[in-house]
Amino acid sequence: TTSASNSAATTSAALRSTTTSALYSATTTTALNSATTSASNSAATTSAALRSTTSALDSTTTTTALNSATTSANAATTTSALNAATTTNALNSATTSALNAATTSTAAAAARST
Repeated sequence: TTSASNSAATTSAALRSTTTSALYSATTTTALNSATTSASNSAATTSAALRSTTSALDSTTTTTALNSATTSANAATTTSALNAATTTNALNSATTSALNAATTSTAAAAARST
């Protein structure tokens, strides 16, 4: 009886130890799976955020480039308009001077002939 009792107690202790070890192992596996899933989700979230940030930066860069190109085009248009106006003013001035000189010359010739 004593031997059987000792054997049963040993078997019971061994079963408890095996069961406890298996439970710890399962708990550890569950915890690791949870941590891995959490890390994976976090990495995916970070990756998505970085992609979004990159997209925003690309958009800003494109906007800046377009603004710069528009500004350059506006400056060129303004310069062209100013050049045209300057040319027109110079031609008007030259025309006026030539007409004035011709009028003066005609008046002088008329005065001499009388």
